[in-house]
Amino acid sequence: MVEPHEVFLALAMVLLGARLLAEIACRLGIPAVIGELTVGLILGPSLLGWVFPSTPLEILAEIGIILLLFEVGMNTDVYRLARAGTKPVSAMATSLTSGRSAIRC
Repeated sequence: MVEPHEVFLALAMVLLGARLLAEIACRLGIPAVIGELTVGLILGPSLLGWVFPSTPLEILAEIGIILLLFEVGMNTDVYRLARAGTKPVSAMATSLTSGRSAIRC
């Protein structure tokens, strides 16, 4: 079982590191998400190994993804998408089809 203080320490490292590298990335003209992904690579088992996947962190990650997708859905203009024509719809259908076929492999 994971100790509560370990979860909070890992969460603090992830949040502070992500904020720091996101700011640095923005100042360099790079999207903030690149800095945030870099923190995951640095702190995770790939390099330093300071943060390992655990059940509480995986649950928090799932909640974060749900909130991110909810925000994207709220900011999507359906009427603008409809005015764009059939290209976005065909691109979406292609990505869904290719994604499902990749999962089946």
